[in-house]
Amino acid sequence: MDGRSRAAGGNKGALCQSERAATSVPYHDRPMADADRLRDLNDPALWPLVDASGEQGREEVIAVLVTRCARPLIETVLKRFRRTEPDVQTEDLEEISSLVVLRLIRKLRAAAVYEDHAIAVFHSYVSALAHNACHDFRRLRYPERYRLKRNLRYIMGRHAAFALWETPEDVVAGLAQWRGSAPGPAGDPFAATKIMRDRARPAEALQAVFERIGHPVAFESLLDLVAELWDVRDVVVERDEFPPDERSDQLSVLEQRQSLERLWREILELPQNQRAALLLNLRDSTGANALALFVLLQIADAAEVARVTGLTPCELNEIWCDLPLDDLTIAARLGLTRQQIINLRKSARLRLSRRMARI
Repeated sequence: MDGRSRAAGGNKGALCQSERAATSVPYHDRPMADADRLRDLNDPALWPLVDASGEQGREEVIAVLVTRCARPLIETVLKRFRRTEPDVQTEDLEEISSLVVLRLIRKLRAAAVYEDHAIAVFHSYVSALAHNACHDFRRLRYPERYRLKRNLRYIMGRHAAFALWETPEDVVAGLAQWRGSAPGPAGDPFAATKIMRDRARPAEALQAVFERIGHPVAFESLLDLVAELWDVRDVVVERDEFPPDERSDQLSVLEQRQSLERLWREILELPQNQRAALLLNLRDSTGANALALFVLLQIADAAEVARVTGLTPCELNEIWCDLPLDDLTIAARLGLTRQQIINLRKSARLRLSRRMARI
């Protein structure tokens, strides 16, 4: 297998896996690859970047790649994302787009000089980067819906009775014997049977739902229907004769932010190794990177997060997509054992619990 085939294989699967590098070795301590090797590993679209002279020359090529090549791909992904997420706002899409561009620029700067950051298929990489940013957005905004979607995909893929397939417009879900058929409407929530509402037996519930509908449906429509049947909600709105009090909602958001700000201040008071053991493994309710929440809410910037975790900004950038790290990886970075990392994190949580309880 030649270099290009190996690099192409690295672009398959989760995007962050294709971004993984020898994170224990900072950029400036790693040897740069020669131009011929980089051209062999990278997409031809990146050859002008490899051949560019000096940092300024590379930045000019990166600007062209982002503006002319990447942004149209990103916009295509975001348009499809908006069709599946009708509540998403224009400013949300702009924020997602900006995040994708920042991640891409960082990756291109590395791809220009380091072979372990090569991009074998540029358009596939950009599309995957944009899709992952959309998934991050869903996880943060709709954690319960995201968990349900992930579980439905698992069930559909595990049981031979079900099938998922793609059309130019949608991912379609249905019974295995319907595979390849065009989807129909899911319809409004119907008079459901007891088994359809039994989330403890998801496979039997889905079987009953499909039998009632009688044809395949778009996966997003199935998700909406099952969320209604299983009462899966991210925001519960109490409806009564009085209009909602917007000031109460704003106060709740403010209180949550103030709580996170207080938590961050308490984290800063922890010993260095406790901070690193806690933050590098910090997870939200879906198992995703919870450290990002402090950055997204502007409670701390990336430079402060790097300092608090004992990393340089460059090192934090390298591992950001891999967060949360497992205990063995953290132990290797800190020169400790896995059990020591577990003990440090346990001590950190106990101290934070005691101090936050005093609020």
